[in-house]
Amino acid sequence: MPALLRSALILLLVAGPLAAQPGRPQSPRVERLARALNLTDAQKTAIRGIRDKHQPEMAQRREAARQAQVALQAALRDAATPEAQLRALHDKASAARFDMMLARRAIHQEVQAVLTPEQREKAAELRGMARERMRGHRGQGRGPLGMMG
Repeated sequence: MPALLRSALILLLVAGPLAAQPGRPQSPRVERLARALNLTDAQKTAIRGIRDKHQPEMAQRREAARQAQVALQAALRDAATPEAQLRALHDKASAARFDMMLARRAIHQEVQAVLTPEQREKAAELRGMARERMRGHRGQGRGPLGMMG
């Protein structure tokens, strides 16, 4: 599984409550996760606080990664773009994605600190189950490889 997808999956499974917007109800998936981990109200509040604290930074990082990827894709479509410029744009896009991974890792570590050892173990088990489900879906997407598989 690609590292970016794995990071996103970990964030969803363990820090799922971070996905809720302030003032909005949590998604059914996040609620199921909270129930599966048996989170206390205090833990839910702490995790929401982590989300709120990191939300502006993550929005900036997401936008920077999106812009870097758009610039790279545009340059790739232009046959006149020199290889050196493509490499520089690729490096910038890769660095932006890596910055997001590091930020997600920091959020993950903060959320892990809120969980009990039993909850951390259960979260790891859920991540493993999700990985297995994702492996079962490979090749079922759109595109040439998905149509062949």
